[in-house]
Amino acid sequence: MLLFVVGGWYSFRQLDIAPDELQPIPLALLVATGPITLLYSGIGLYLMSRSVGTAMPLPRSVTLSTYANLAEALPVPGGAIVRTGALVASGAGLKSSSILVVLSAVLWIAIACLGCGLALVAHGHPAAFPLSGIGFCGSGLATGWLVARAGWKNALLTLGHRIAGMIIISARLHLAFLVMGQALPLADALPFALANVAGSAASIAPSGLGISELLAAGVASTVAVAPAAAFLAVGVDRLIALASSGLYVLVAMAVSGRNGTKP
Repeated sequence: MLLFVVGGWYSFRQLDIAPDELQPIPLALLVATGPITLLYSGIGLYLMSRSVGTAMPLPRSVTLSTYANLAEALPVPGGAIVRTGALVASGAGLKSSSILVVLSAVLWIAIACLGCGLALVAHGHPAAFPLSGIGFCGSGLATGWLVARAGWKNALLTLGHRIAGMIIISARLHLAFLVMGQALPLADALPFALANVAGSAASIAPSGLGISELLAAGVASTVAVAPAAAFLAVGVDRLIALASSGLYVLVAMAVSGRNGTKP
């Protein structure tokens, strides 16, 4: 948290803007994407349950995946633990559930690498083709493994879901940069999407806070963006995403408590 706060303060100083100078309309639109992100996450858990041969209603998938999102605020792979537990509770085996969660994470990282590599091709960056190659091979291997375990239909649905996720993250980051008064094409947001995903995968800091932002600042030069703007944009996006999950969880707990049921 200290790394995140100090980095945010320094970035504001570098950009010479005050918090009250943030652009309100892009900020409101970014907040409005919160429910879309939660629904997207729930669809991911729903597809996982299909892949292990169990049935999980979409509303429950959204609730459990939101708990998983919030669990990522722990310095452990909390999201993976919650998702694995949810699949086991739905009737799947522990081994198959664990493998599927890991496999989905590998596919997520590979798609992020591929998207980042393709975005950097337009900028002639030397890392473009290595990243594209790693992402393409990783995506192919993960998808092939999914086909073997869950069939073509579920594998292709999962692949499409992950690609849609990159589009959603890019759109959110595009809005986050607009909040800072910085215009960024959607395609150029993909390197920061990879930084976001890599920071979360690190699991050495709560929700990757500070880690993702530093990675974003480090890759900012590849798309000619100020590192301070990249740090703040990724930070604002992640804080809003965490706040959306937290608010949903509080509402879910309140509703379940009133009804006397488990959330």
